[in-house]
Amino acid sequence: MRPGEPSRTAQWVAFARGLGHHEVPSIHEDRVARALLGPPWSTMLAAADVAPPLARVMVGAGDRLSGGRTRFMSYRTRVLDDVVREGAAAGIRQVVLLGAGLDARAWRLGDALADAVVFEVDHPDTQAFKRERLAGLPSVAREVRFVGVDFEKDALDAKLLAAGFDARLPATVLWEGVVMYLPSEAIDATLRILRGLLAAGSLLAISYSRSGSGRIELLRRSVAVVVAAAGEQFRHHEEPPAMRARVERAGFRWRWDEGHPDWAPRLTGRRTTWDIQRVVLVGG
Repeated sequence: MRPGEPSRTAQWVAFARGLGHHEVPSIHEDRVARALLGPPWSTMLAAADVAPPLARVMVGAGDRLSGGRTRFMSYRTRVLDDVVREGAAAGIRQVVLLGAGLDARAWRLGDALADAVVFEVDHPDTQAFKRERLAGLPSVAREVRFVGVDFEKDALDAKLLAAGFDARLPATVLWEGVVMYLPSEAIDATLRILRGLLAAGSLLAISYSRSGSGRIELLRRSVAVVVAAAGEQFRHHEEPPAMRARVERAGFRWRWDEGHPDWAPRLTGRRTTWDIQRVVLVGG
């Protein structure tokens, strides 16, 4: 990201989330995304609210240009919402959003977060932008705590503990849309920190980008050019067996690894050949 500005890719993801509830059938509900964004994104979401078919046109165009990533963001949002709900049903009352970006869960998931403390962990610049955009909009979580972290300089566990995170209690942790921007050693270091921090019964969901070959590689390279132009850089891609080995090596218990081809039929009855990014869920 560029100093003094919110993440550009976080804005793109929030825009895609804002389109998701206009899908037929609706994938998830995110009416807060529009409040988080300025023009032109908020203008396009406003137009989609007035004319929902326009949202579906934008999603289709975005998918063709990005290798299915636009609709994938909505699927990923819904699946991770369900992970938060699973944790809430199990009695988990701490939720950590690593690299929270413009995530709106603490302002829209009242069914799962009403009794939870949400720790939003991210770069202070993105957090400042987000807090300004959401000023006056009450959260639906019991409490939201913003934990400003420079991941290259700060100790994640120390920052969380200082913010009141209770390592004796289980937590649901979403590490969404971050791993692909980190080198392997930083991913492993963060996994080790989380393994030492999270109590038994915790859930950790991680989104990651496939390495792949052929069409997957071509699409990944083309999107990487756009991401680099926004001031960010893809650094990590790997296949599901390698990701499973990585999380198990860190001491986590693998539960499932899913992607676009799994979610599209289940959530909308569609089928797809896109399979560029995935989510792995592990237990503490």
